[in-house]
Amino acid sequence: DLHLSLRRQRQMCIRDSVYTQEEIATTPTANQDLTSLVATHPAVRTNTPANGSTNRGSMNVEDISFHGSSPYQNLFQIDGMDATNRVDPASKNLNLQVGNIPSNSQSYFVDTNLLGEVRVMDSFVPVEYGRFTGGVVDARLRRPSGENHLQLDYRWNTSKMTQQKIAEGDEKGWDQGKPGFSPEWKKRFYTAIGDIAINDKTGAVLSMSRRESSIRRWNMGVDGDQPTQGEDNYDDRIDNFLGKFTVRATADTISDLTLKYSDRRETLSSDTFRNTQWDNTHAARGVGWNLDHAFQGGRASVQAGWDKALSNRSSDATSLVTHKFPSIPQYVMGGFGKEQKEQDTWTLKGRIDFDPIRTGVFTHTPYAGVDLQRVDVNFERFSDAYSYIATHAANGVERHASKVHYLRGTVETKYNAASVYLSDRVELGRVALTGALRYDRETFLGNTNVSPRTRLDWDAFGNGNTVVSGGWARYYGSDVLNIALEERVNTLRRQVLDRYGNPVADGSKPYYASYEGLRTPYDDEWALSVRQRMGGLEGLAAYVHRNGRDQVNKRGDSVQGYQYLNDGKSTTDTVSLSLRTLTPWRLMDTRWTARADWSYQKRKVNADLVEGYEGDARDPDEYILYDGERMRAIDRPPTSFYQPQKASLSLTGIWPKGGLTWDNSIQWRSSRMASVYVGYGPRPESLQSYRSARLASYWTWDTRLIWEPTFARNVAFTVDVLNVLNKTPAITATNPNLTTNRSAYQVGREIWVQASYRF
Repeated sequence: DLHLSLRRQRQMCIRDSVYTQEEIATTPTANQDLTSLVATHPAVRTNTPANGSTNRGSMNVEDISFHGSSPYQNLFQIDGMDATNRVDPASKNLNLQVGNIPSNSQSYFVDTNLLGEVRVMDSFVPVEYGRFTGGVVDARLRRPSGENHLQLDYRWNTSKMTQQKIAEGDEKGWDQGKPGFSPEWKKRFYTAIGDIAINDKTGAVLSMSRRESSIRRWNMGVDGDQPTQGEDNYDDRIDNFLGKFTVRATADTISDLTLKYSDRRETLSSDTFRNTQWDNTHAARGVGWNLDHAFQGGRASVQAGWDKALSNRSSDATSLVTHKFPSIPQYVMGGFGKEQKEQDTWTLKGRIDFDPIRTGVFTHTPYAGVDLQRVDVNFERFSDAYSYIATHAANGVERHASKVHYLRGTVETKYNAASVYLSDRVELGRVALTGALRYDRETFLGNTNVSPRTRLDWDAFGNGNTVVSGGWARYYGSDVLNIALEERVNTLRRQVLDRYGNPVADGSKPYYASYEGLRTPYDDEWALSVRQRMGGLEGLAAYVHRNGRDQVNKRGDSVQGYQYLNDGKSTTDTVSLSLRTLTPWRLMDTRWTARADWSYQKRKVNADLVEGYEGDARDPDEYILYDGERMRAIDRPPTSFYQPQKASLSLTGIWPKGGLTWDNSIQWRSSRMASVYVGYGPRPESLQSYRSARLASYWTWDTRLIWEPTFARNVAFTVDVLNVLNKTPAITATNPNLTTNRSAYQVGREIWVQASYRF
């Protein structure tokens, strides 16, 4: 019957990775961000410096790559609404430079402690998800429980509770707290979550948090005419507010209104700038509404929302001046005022899911939907700004040169995107075939993309315990919107004086950035998996092959101009094994759950994932020297997001009588070959030359202990010890041409303490 069909459909579908509220609460972590939560997923790779010691005080969120795809082509969502920043996510430079605005691919730096669950999809991704080539991370807010509850948390950590190893070549930057380093800090996290029952049909969950790190940095002051070094504390702070109002109008109709606010502000200084500091901000806010209604024969849903993502860099001064003197060291002071990149997204979605329909011997489960977006992006400079060199003569005369005027103004672009999709799951006995098609049309590049997605499931014995699945799918990515802004931003520039101090008659410098004919990047995926349930355990063996094509790269220079091309490509093979408990094991008065994951990834790519759309792609027939041997550039080991093997084991025990929960997470990373650029080889070819360096395998152990005293159940105390055994191996290789070691090292033992109150 139809109920049996629905049950079998649920059994045959491979379970997506779902991090529940309980799992989030017991997982040892540092900054409580999405990247840290999903980093152990078999398909995910973080870049090697992500767990390094140099900048542990930072609150920044690291990028992630799924199956070797671009870290800037993932889809992040909050309650099904797009939360991906598409303006300029690869911009990471923290320094004070004109037009330089650090950013991230996640619009919201959400606090995972405020979430209900996080769903991660890396393969067999359903057709309703589009505009990505990597993976999907869908964060879900908590829904009201119908009761009144209050939760308060206070969590802290300091540099004195964290062991760090710094390479000798980085010691100066470390000691002076330059941007990218944080030698001394204090972190304080404050969280409040209220679950409110307004009446028997209406409720709300209001949650907020402040995560802040106060970092000690050097700055440059002045004593008379002589620059002097001082130090001060500078904040790196993330504020979150998430609200969900839910109305259960009838048994068949439910509606939610969601409010989202996230704001990260990092204050920076440098010992090379005098009396100068600047703020880097990454913020987002949004509102969403959805209505779900069950009718005779199916269910319909409508979603609408608006989201604003912005990144800006601001300083009080509007002139950056390099001062040169005949007898004292030169120094730099000032700034460029405020510059900002912003993305506004309006979204409207609709979907209809039909109950299973019998046609002869076949059972169909179809659904269809539409996804409409309007996206506006802009760059704004809020005031006129200048940069120049001021040369001070001994007689007090000051001469200016190389002066540039950066005009106040706004440049913008906008586009529309429309998507329709249709999916049908057809069952015959123990076999089910899902055929789906997605159609995307966008007006930015004027591209039309069609994404077929197929999947075949075979329930070997008809009981859902042994399921073999295979499929092919195509995923089209999203547009990087800074491509359209780049040339227009440079129209707000005028050269006033040349390097000799002479006036420039026409100071508008031509700048060209062409993206005509650019295609949308895509990934083709072949996937195969076998799932087995037995004896309270579930095992999953999976193989995923990805071909990435038409990836965006950039070529040219500031004289001839730049052109964006589709020369990037990649090939990735991932094999993974997972094993988890379906029901807790009981040992005397304790209950235990466990999960183990292992994955192997082999990847070839002709571009650096860190640079992404701003990097150059190697030609197929381009050769290099690797350890003195001539080889194709694409065959060189990848330089970023590269980890051939990794494994993790999570074991969680609960002792209800003692009010104790103990979680242990063991991570293993295999050895790998790093690739270091060392210059050019011998003539006549003068090929670029690289040297290999082997980085050893290592493992870490993280643990979390939660105590809820039996005599005071409203109170809880939590201690996290990350990297318990204080292992600090090198995670990047140093350049052999340098006289000092510049390796980055794994952060050592790190202790966090938390106190909680629940009512």
